[in-house]
Amino acid sequence: MTTISLKVRAGKWIIAGGIGLVLISLVIHAAARSKTDQLTDTRVASDFAPTKYILRNWTNFRGPVASGHAAHANPPLNWSAKEGKNILWKTKVPKPGMNSPVIWGSRLFLTGADESSRQIFCFETDTGKLLWQHEADGIPGSPPKDKLPDVMETSGLAAPTAVTNGRYVAAIFATGDLVCVNMEGKRIWSKNLGVPDNHYGHSSSLISHRNILFVQYDQNKGSQLLAFDLSSGNSVWRVKRGVISWSSPVLIDNNGRMELVLTNGKAVDSYDPRTGKLLWHVVCLNGEVASSAAYADGIVYVANEYATASAIDVGNHGSGPKILWQWDEALPDATSPVANEDFLILPTGFGVVSCLDVKKGKLLWEHEFDDGFYSSPILVNDRVYIIDIKGRMQIFKMDDEFELLGTSTIGEDAYATPAFVGDRIYIRGVTHLFCIEEQK
Repeated sequence: MTTISLKVRAGKWIIAGGIGLVLISLVIHAAARSKTDQLTDTRVASDFAPTKYILRNWTNFRGPVASGHAAHANPPLNWSAKEGKNILWKTKVPKPGMNSPVIWGSRLFLTGADESSRQIFCFETDTGKLLWQHEADGIPGSPPKDKLPDVMETSGLAAPTAVTNGRYVAAIFATGDLVCVNMEGKRIWSKNLGVPDNHYGHSSSLISHRNILFVQYDQNKGSQLLAFDLSSGNSVWRVKRGVISWSSPVLIDNNGRMELVLTNGKAVDSYDPRTGKLLWHVVCLNGEVASSAAYADGIVYVANEYATASAIDVGNHGSGPKILWQWDEALPDATSPVANEDFLILPTGFGVVSCLDVKKGKLLWEHEFDDGFYSSPILVNDRVYIIDIKGRMQIFKMDDEFELLGTSTIGEDAYATPAFVGDRIYIRGVTHLFCIEEQK
């Protein structure tokens, strides 16, 4: 998520759109790479890139396979926008949006929208220069300006994070407009999925696997999970879903079986990404769910305020999923969890971050920050990076005791989850896009 804030009836806020995806074991154990290993050629030989290239870019919300892990990153621990310390560049984004950066090689993609238009932006990663912008217009079925959907001011029309596979970039807006362009910004295809019946605005981010694009289109009525061929826009499959949500899909490698994991206001569902077949279904959630699942070592983790945090063993394909433990204290209403084989991190919109032992579901530590989090945490080796709503990046150890490693600020509010590639962090604030890199 994208990350986007949504004011719920109880007076709380949730962040939706692209929140929380999973991790594949290949990502967890990958070694940190040097910046010279970066893939800078935006062309690929086929419609989808080899895994080694995907893992070295930031292809969708929360990175490769939407894991929340940045295994190939080595970012700095401190910077200051006011002093210019470790700020490689800063550039203004032409239109507002709560979505996060996605990156392939030397190109970074964002979307933005207002009442006049909806756009995809491409920036150069070395300089922050705007290379091109694509107008998402002329789409049959798209609502006219006087009939745009009602959305929260803090969510807007461009909450979902885009996705790229190194050949195409796909983006979706709260109008239901779905657009695919090539790396030079030329439109490949577009369609309107129908204006979503969504009382906060559509927020679920996109994700792809090989050459298939997945759209979680949960709404008040007529929820669906849609799969499209990225190169043509043709429908591959679609399945009906039930309850509304603002969360985003998660891809996991479950003992060699790829699964697409979705959360909503009642349950966690797993689908076969090739066919859309429902693989398993666990009822354990409640409320207006914005958080997505986390995954590590055969366990799916879900959490939401008004529900519980649940650890679900999904590793035994024969016996089906099994809830190992549940925990009910400070739970996220917006941001998504992140996990590894030892620890689970649960941030909240009111500033409390909890660390749990994944084996026992026991609280190891709890720390209260001054401001809350709508952005989701990213794990870089043994460090957790999470930016609060005031634009301060809090960095702490992924360990059984809390240890703050650093706090740095961009000088403006932030809701979107940053992107991590090589030695750099790309952060979208409410107005500007920043590139953070240690100046040697």
